[in-house]
Amino acid sequence: MTYDELLKRINESYQNMSPQVQLAARYVIDNAEDVALVSMRQLAKEANVHPTTMVRLGQFLGFEGFNDMRDLFQHRLRLSPEDYVGRARGLQRQAGHAFELIEEIEETSKKNIHRTLHAIGADILDETADFLLSAKRIYVMGMRISFPVAFAFYYAYSMFRANAHLIDGKAGIAADTLRDIGPGDVLFAISNTPFSRETVQAAQYARKKGATIVAISDTEISPIVGPGDRNLMIRNVSPTFFPSASASIALVESLIAIMISKGGEELVETVAQSKEQLDQFDAYWEDQP
Repeated sequence: MTYDELLKRINESYQNMSPQVQLAARYVIDNAEDVALVSMRQLAKEANVHPTTMVRLGQFLGFEGFNDMRDLFQHRLRLSPEDYVGRARGLQRQAGHAFELIEEIEETSKKNIHRTLHAIGADILDETADFLLSAKRIYVMGMRISFPVAFAFYYAYSMFRANAHLIDGKAGIAADTLRDIGPGDVLFAISNTPFSRETVQAAQYARKKGATIVAISDTEISPIVGPGDRNLMIRNVSPTFFPSASASIALVESLIAIMISKGGEELVETVAQSKEQLDQFDAYWEDQP
């Protein structure tokens, strides 16, 4: 069965499905990439159905179970022309429709943020914030499109804690920055499909040295995540030719906000000292009358 044949089968048999299976089917149609990459349990949570409903959907459509149906979505993803050039050409077909394109980007960003934060949940974000606060040192790494996310976390975190190191790869010294990483340290790594080779290698090295990885990634099958690591999965769907960073930025902002909320008066004093130091360097433009 091909992907197009599957869609046809879903449409033809939709009215014969139970209401819960219909919910699952509709979610599967609208989120094909997620079906290929995300766990069945997470998909069920997003679709607001029980995980067994996903199994029943697969069986209803003629598969032995959910995993057999997922294989078809993964095959489609591997064959799809989703490279930069293909996406750029797709955007050119929307020439003259700037308003519609902007609206699509706005709506997609809203969905990315909402689904990411609610899928992770407040409890996991709170636990992750505590874990980061307990780290001896935090090494922050994100390459290419992920670098603004990594820098946003590093800059905001450095306003109230002094134990962070940014791995930006300048002068080719990313490996040098990681030389002393070890037990008690955290590598806060941001990378999404297709994964940066440097970030994957950094995660492998950090893990061997006894550090823990806290990752922001777009799939459970992530090469930067291993046993005992934390994977904060984001949704980065975008109508442009590169993945959206809106959910990753919102996730970083959430972690920073939670950490600040736990810091007490001592943290506020540290932020005040940081602001005073910036003022001494006249860092910000102030238009005086």
